[in-house]
Parts: sequence; structure tokens; C-alpha cells
Amino acid sequence: MKRRRLSGVLIAICLFLYGCGADCQNLDASQTKYQTEAREEQTADNAADENGTEQATQNYADGSGGQSEQKDGGSANAADLAAEEQHEKTAALVLQKGSPQLAKMVEEQAKALEEYAAFLAEYEPQQENEQQPPRFALLFLDGDDVPELIVIEGTAHAQGASVYMFQKRHAIFVGTYGQYGALCYREKEGILFDDYDTQGDIFSRVYQIKENQAVLLQSYDSIEPPHLENGEEPQYTYHVDGKEVTEEQYEEISDKWSADGYRMIQYDDCRVLTGSDIQKDLQEELEDRILMQENVLKQNLLITAGAQENDILLFDCDDYDGDGKYEAFMIAGKSHTYPGGWGEETTYTGTLYFAGAAHGVSALSDSYGIYRKIDGVMDFGSRKYLFFYTELIVTSNNTELWTVRDGKPVEEGGLFRNMQVIYRDKYPREDFEVWVDAYDYDCEKNGFDNGEDMWLGHTWKPYFYYYDQFEDRIKAYGGEKISKDAFVKLSGTNIIEEIEAKGYTVGEIIHWENDVVTINYHYAKIRGEDGESTDYYYENVIWDNRVKDYWRKEERGVTSWENAGEGGSYELTYFENQEKWRMQGTVNR
Repeated sequence: MKRRRLSGVLIAICLFLYGCGADCQNLDASQTKYQTEAREEQTADNAADENGTEQATQNYADGSGGQSEQKDGGSANAADLAAEEQHEKTAALVLQKGSPQLAKMVEEQAKALEEYAAFLAEYEPQQENEQQPPRFALLFLDGDDVPELIVIEGTAHAQGASVYMFQKRHAIFVGTYGQYGALCYREKEGILFDDYDTQGDIFSRVYQIKENQAVLLQSYDSIEPPHLENGEEPQYTYHVDGKEVTEEQYEEISDKWSADGYRMIQYDDCRVLTGSDIQKDLQEELEDRILMQENVLKQNLLITAGAQENDILLFDCDDYDGDGKYEAFMIAGKSHTYPGGWGEETTYTGTLYFAGAAHGVSALSDSYGIYRKIDGVMDFGSRKYLFFYTELIVTSNNTELWTVRDGKPVEEGGLFRNMQVIYRDKYPREDFEVWVDAYDYDCEKNGFDNGEDMWLGHTWKPYFYYYDQFEDRIKAYGGEKISKDAFVKLSGTNIIEEIEAKGYTVGEIIHWENDVVTINYHYAKIRGEDGESTDYYYENVIWDNRVKDYWRKEERGVTSWENAGEGGSYELTYFENQEKWRMQGTVNR
């Protein structure tokens, strides 16, 4: 998820102006004016130091004021030293590995760690399993600063997490919650989620830790009827707190408990109980858990950015790669609302920051810094991405795509060239769209003086991608060309016949791996008095064979094949080029 700063922007703009022709002439004047102002403002913001001493830093950067004060001993060096000193002061405030503040916080929990170490040294699992020895972790479950200990013995269906608290100088057993070696909880709220599924039934319990025990807050169950006949649709019954309710009432309760989110810890995220230096392992575990707290991550980000809460444009804390370690991204800056070509628009200028337990806090210079959209999220369960639309290209939304790998922030936007990510579902899913822009609607044969064809007409159309959990990367759905007869048999329609009856020529028909089909077609128009010039106009149809109808028919207002496409032509070679560029490491915006 690496690249240029200003020089790359200028190159991209020059290429854009060369290719887009008439589109650039029609740019909204207020938008062009805003972009200039936003970039100037961003430059000024970046020149300011982290504590707001803007003038001193600018004087040092551009030399103004430096020469006038050379007679006093060279204040440029003094400004440099002052900036370095300020940076050191800022760094000293950040809670991080090796800092005195962190060491003090761990020392304050020495008695709890000693008791947990003694308990783990004598721990005997209920069932011996050489392939899955017991594992442990520390969590901040209730509202105080004393961590709770959890032990997970494996990943079997009935194996949850056993929770222990440090109370009255002893490790007190609270209970076992979860299944398949995983526990869902809300940090610092004492909320524990205990779900169990069996033979189509789902039993859900929500507990809250109060003092040294977990109190049941609510139960809600979904029960599948027994003895279903072949092909019979199950009629579920639903219960909340032991009373039968409607499906809508059940969903309301379920949504209530999932609305504010939760954290999850799994067997593989915990430390193996080997019996070696347990005390040391517990100290390191506590350090990591302190640094992974949401409030700590946010405070570290604000200190590093020299920002206040009201400067936050985006803050997102999560386990982006499913390893049990939580990180956070933050954009600090300003929002701008202005009249655009399609009504009032809001854009954002700011700096993207990252904080994690393993690699501290940093500003991410690879991020463009001027955005049209900053709240994009793709959640695939074991992998999460944030995506932003940048102001890099005026007439299309280029997307930055960020995630975390090995505890480090990674910008994976280089997976595509010009593209806009569209992810439509709030629940984890595997597929999404990448809308690619091109100039491929109108082709004027021999339109240039050198005899080459002139391509005009800006189009935007979706290609289809998915997240491959086994390879842990984003991939495009491949496809194959099929014949007209094959499409008719596949879809059960006479679309091809209707298109040709209107005088259009049907081109490539591509059946994509997600069972979506695209049909290219075009028509020719003779131009000029001599009839020697010909324009070709290219269109397409997007057919969703999964539902035997046009793709996203209702949402897009599709009424027939004539408005079922997005303009231009689909190409199989597009994906071949993308993969080639990706492997060569040359894909860029």
C-alpha cells in the first residue's frame, strides 16, 4: 500500500490533461479554485511544527529570518535545535515500548502478575493435548487498570476462554465463555459475549463483570424446529430472556448488542503456556495490552500529531489482520465544504497517522492528504481495509487502500491503476467492485493527423474483485469469452437477438467467475460530406446470472438492455495487465 509527493502529482495531472480533452474544459471553476487553495493550505499545515510554532519552523525551512539573524550567532541552527528538542519532548509523552511511563504502569500491577504467574505455574488443563497446549493472555475487561487473565485450552467447539480476576490477593475464577477457542468482549466495559450454536440452534448470552462475578444481562435464542421434511423451509422460533418473541424483536435485540462492536481474542492470539519464564511473559503481555487499549492509541496519535479531539477527521481502532493485536489509524486536519458541480461537496485535508503496540506511532507520508471520502471500510472478517478517495484526479475517484501486516501499516492501493473501490455490505463479505475510468466510448477512426485512432468519451464501469482468505490478498475475478448461443443458454433470454435487431454489432461476451456476464456491443456513424470519417460508439450490458436479471437492476434504475450498461467496453486483458503490473511492482496512480 509507496510513492511520490508533489512531483508525482504534477506528472499525473499533466497526463490527465493530455488524455481527457473536453472533460477538463468543463471543470467546475469553484472546484479548481478549491483544489489550489486546499493544496496551499496543506503545504502550510505540513510546514508547522507539532506544537503549533509555525513561524519558527517556516523560517528555518525557507531561510527567511535565518540570514537576518546570522549576526546573532546563526539562529537557523538554534531553530533546528529547538525543533529537535520539541520533537524529543513530544516523543517522551508518547506511551511506548521502553518508556518510563509504561514501565511504571507495569510495576503497579506487580502483585497481580505475581499471583497470575503462580497460578499458571501450577495450572493443569482439563484435557491434555500435545498439539494444542494451553495458552494465556491478559485483557482489560472491567473498568479498572488491573488486567484479567484468560486461559484457552484449544479450539474445539466447546472450548471457550476461562476468565480469572485478581481479587483479594488471589486469582478468582469468573467463568468460561465463548466457543471454538475464542472470546468476544467489550474492553473496559466488563461485557462478555457467550454464544453457542448446535444443530441449527443459536444460544446467545450477554454477561457483565461486577465485582468478582459475571452477571447475566440478557439472553436471546434462535431455535430451529425438529423433524423437517425434505425441502421444507424451517420456521424458527425466537426467545428473549426466556420468552417467545417475533423474529423482528429478536433481531432488534441482536442488533442492539452488536451495534457498538466488540473485540475478539482467539487461541492463536494468546501466548503458549510453556512453564518457562512466565513472569517475564506476563510483563511483556501486559505491556502489549496497555499499548493496545483504544484510549492509549488515540492519545498517542493526538500527541504525535500535535492535535486536539476536534481536529480528528477519522479515527478507527481495530484488529486489521486478525492476529489479536489492535491498531489505530487517524486523520487529523480540516474539512472543507464548498459548492461543486453537482451541489454542495465536502473534502478533507489532513495527515494520516498510525499507532500500534509493536511499531509505535508514525505519520504516513505515502497518503495523499487531500480526500473526497475518508470513511470507507472493507471488512472480510480476518482482514480489514480502510479506503479513502483522493483528490489526485479531478474527474475520477482514485482510492488509497490501507491495512496492517506484521504490525505495520501497509498501503495497498498499488493493486490497481485508476480505480474507485465500492464495497456495499456492512457485514463481512468477500467481493467488491473496482470502478475503472477510461476514454473508450467514442472512437474516431484515423482521427489524429498521424493516422491513429482518436478515443474520446469518459466512461466509468465496474470490474469485480474479491478477498482470497487463503492467499490473504485481493484478487480479480477472472473470466472467459463465451459465444452468443452459450449466453442464451446460460441466461435463458433473447437479449442478443434484441440488440442485433436494433442494428448494433455484438462484440465480446465475457462470463466472469462471479457469474456476472458483460456483453459488449457497438454501432458506427459516418461523418463528413465525403463520408470518409467513421465514428464508433461502444456500449455494454451487465447481466447478473446469479439472479437471472440485469446487474443491480433496481438500484441502477435499469428497465431494459438499452440502459443496463455503463458505457465503453469490457476487456479480459485488463486483468492480465493488472496482474503483470502488480508482479513487476510498477502499478501506480
